[in-house]
Amino acid sequence: MPVTPTPGRMLGRRDALRRGGLLAAMAVAGPSILSACAGEATSATTPKVGNKVGGSLNYLSWEGYDLTGSKLMQRWQKDKGVSLNPTYISTSDDIQAKLKSGSSVGYDLITYYQGYGPVYGPEQLDIIEPLDLSHIPNASKLLPFFREGEASEKFWNVGGKQWGLPMFWSATTLDFRADLVDRPTSWMDLLEPEFKGKIGWVPDATAAFTLGGRILGFDAPNYSRDEFEEIADLLRRFRGQVKGFAPSFGDLTNQLVSGEVVASFAGWSTVGLWAREKGAQVEDIIPSEGSFTSCDAWAVPKTTQNRDTAYAWIDTALSPGVQAQAAVALGTAVTNAAAVELLPRAHRELYPYDKLDEFFANAPVVGFPEAGDAEVVQHQEWLTEWQNIQGGN
Repeated sequence: MPVTPTPGRMLGRRDALRRGGLLAAMAVAGPSILSACAGEATSATTPKVGNKVGGSLNYLSWEGYDLTGSKLMQRWQKDKGVSLNPTYISTSDDIQAKLKSGSSVGYDLITYYQGYGPVYGPEQLDIIEPLDLSHIPNASKLLPFFREGEASEKFWNVGGKQWGLPMFWSATTLDFRADLVDRPTSWMDLLEPEFKGKIGWVPDATAAFTLGGRILGFDAPNYSRDEFEEIADLLRRFRGQVKGFAPSFGDLTNQLVSGEVVASFAGWSTVGLWAREKGAQVEDIIPSEGSFTSCDAWAVPKTTQNRDTAYAWIDTALSPGVQAQAAVALGTAVTNAAAVELLPRAHRELYPYDKLDEFFANAPVVGFPEAGDAEVVQHQEWLTEWQNIQGGN
């Protein structure tokens, strides 16, 4: 994600994600494409894990997710003699490309966007190992939503095995200048004439089509041809309200602060936090039609050569103190219940941690279109059509 004037480095990653990009960048190659390159499925055996923690840990993921913003994690690395060797990605494509390329680097630690959970397992790409949770005790302290239920079984605990452990999550919101416009109640309010040329939008194909489907009441992300075309028409209407796309969420924040724009489509709750820190009266809401949530999880690739340390890293990353520090640095929410009370008030109030079931019902975690279903428009077509929409066609 492009550089933005924010505390922490989430924009470096998130702006690569959303920015035409958590999404779009993370999702540049959807399951329909990835499955085409998948090898023959293999049985998934949970590997043996020991306690020899230390040495070099080869990390492959977004800049910022290496937790350089957590003093507690930096102290743990020093105490344990762990030397992190990071390889930063610009899109999620980079992860499967490097892991399937036969690289001489034995990557030990990655993260994945929720939609890749079923893709990275043995039925498709077969590039990650199932996790032995007895060596990750902090996994048992995750909020219930991230440990059990439909979303967990679809993205993190697939087929009865734990493939990933959620750490970084946030919701797509409508951000608006409360001192300049009336409080919207619907996403469709942004199509009113008074918003013409005053809407901010960070381009992201995956976010746009997911949100468009949610607005129209469709079963995101599995759209029929007619539904897909209706969503595309709606997105073109929103595109007509935008003078120009914001390169990053930092830029969107600045646009709201200056008053250049008065509301955002497919925004981000942390934008309001940053804007308020700059003195602007920006609020973040999820309108009546709802929204969606995105979440990245830790995983151990099959290339690991330092499995014990990778497990110890994940367990430490999921500890309350490290989670709280990472959330502040990156602008994300926490998954460990004990981390909530450690958050500064402004960050703690970004999400209703005491009512998460209700929140996720309104802003669910969704993945990619169902691969192999001829009745469902696949993710690659989202990306292709988005180029037309973004270009004004």
